[in-house]
Parts: sequence; structure tokens; C-alpha cells
Amino acid sequence: MSKIAAWLPFLIFGLFVGIGAGVYYAVNIDPRIVTDVSPDQLSEPDKLNYLIALSLGYSRDRRIENAALRLLNLGKEWQDIADAACELTQSGYAGTNTGLTAIRAMVELAASQGATGCASALIPSGTATPRPEPTRPPPTPTLPPVPTKTPTLEPAQTEAPPVALTPTPAGEFAVNVVAFCDTRVSGVLEITVREGSGRGIPGVGVAVIWPEGRGQAFTGLKPERDPGYADYVMSSDQAYQLEIPGRSQRSARLEPLPCTAQGGGRSRASYRVIFQRVGG
Repeated sequence: MSKIAAWLPFLIFGLFVGIGAGVYYAVNIDPRIVTDVSPDQLSEPDKLNYLIALSLGYSRDRRIENAALRLLNLGKEWQDIADAACELTQSGYAGTNTGLTAIRAMVELAASQGATGCASALIPSGTATPRPEPTRPPPTPTLPPVPTKTPTLEPAQTEAPPVALTPTPAGEFAVNVVAFCDTRVSGVLEITVREGSGRGIPGVGVAVIWPEGRGQAFTGLKPERDPGYADYVMSSDQAYQLEIPGRSQRSARLEPLPCTAQGGGRSRASYRVIFQRVGG
């Protein structure tokens, strides 16, 4: 028993030396490299870097469908990009040209889907290159119409209640629009793309068009609502039309007009826009 007690300190010392040597080898000599990690498994700082990378990628290739798919794999939404840009602006990340470029790319990508944050006001936008306007031929002069004795009455401006709009069949998808008024949802385009059977279709880009520009809503980012669902917040001073480019006609003009919801609350008109595959 005395021999074991005499060797015990050496055994303990050897054990600690072995453990230390193993840790040093694993950390410094042959560390394990983790591969095949999905984006949603990244740490929060790495997720932020991923948001920066996908925003810069969009600023180069303008492929909104690629950005939407990467965002979906990351488990984030468009508003998360706007919020991240706001945090970077307040942290001093914009103190370099590289940081400014990244934040502007994030603001631009988020804004294309109707998401905004404090960075939109704090960071001045870059100078955009104006698009050349097509040359139009001079108008053909016409004679003024002969005045009639019957005066033309101007239509009275009334606030019409939201109504269902006539479906527009064309191409691969028919468009059906239903307006509604709800104090909980103000001025929102609720978009759904469906198979003929009614099953939602994810991964479809729907163009959102207004007189001064256009954006895009991408289905599949809110699967808990519907695989084919997307939404877009309207500006109060714009009129919008929606289409699936090359696969449907454009919808009627949709405006977020003031409306009165059931119960008397005031809101702005919202619209459910359904693109349904014809004959599928």
C-alpha cells in the first residue's frame, strides 16, 4: 500500500501532462475543421457577416431570387437586414469606405422589399446614374374640340369601401385581387402564388411596380403563413401594380386609400393578391 501511495503523485502528474499535451495537439497542431455548416447554424457575428455578403452580392448581380434564397437559408427576414444596417451605422462600422459600401448595399436590398431602418436616414445614399429617357416623337397637333352646350359634370370624390376586383386571366397565372380594411393591417399587399390545386408555391418573385420604380416580393420567406405567401408595405402616396414577369398580366392599380374598418376604426386599404396557375 505504501508503494502505491509513493507512486500516486507521479501518476497524477503524468495524467495532467497527457491531457495538456492532447489539448495542445488538438488546438495548435491538428485542429478539427468544421465543414458543411448550414447558414442558420452560424453564430450571430457570422450571421451578420453573411447578411453583409449577400447584400454586396445583390448589389453586383441584381439577382433578388438568389438573395432571398440565401436569406431564407439563414433564417432571417428582410427587416433583419435593415435592422442590422442600423446597428452597424450606430457602432461606427460606417467610418470606412468599405463599411459605407456594405451598409448602403444592405439598405438598398432591404428597401427593395419594403423594409427600412435608421440607416436609411443616417447614411447618405450613393449617387445614382440616371437612366436615359427614350426619345419620343413630337406630338401631332390636334384641333381643340368644339364646345358643346351641355356642361360636363366632374365626378364627386367619394371614399368607396373595399371590394373584390375582377380576376385577370392571362399567361400561366391568373390574378385575383380582393381589397379589405383592417386596423391591424394598414396599407399592405398580401400576395399568394398558388398551384391550380390551391397549394402555395415558394420561391416565386412577384414584381411590385409603381410610377417611379419597382421592387420585388419573394414567396416562401414566411412558410408558417403559407409556402406561397409574401407581403409588401405600400407607401401612402403611391399606386401599385403586381405581376409575375412573363407569366401573368399586371393587376389593376392598387392604392392604400383611407378606409373605415368594421367597428369604426380608421386605417388604409390593404389587398390580397392571388396568382393562381391556370389549368394546373
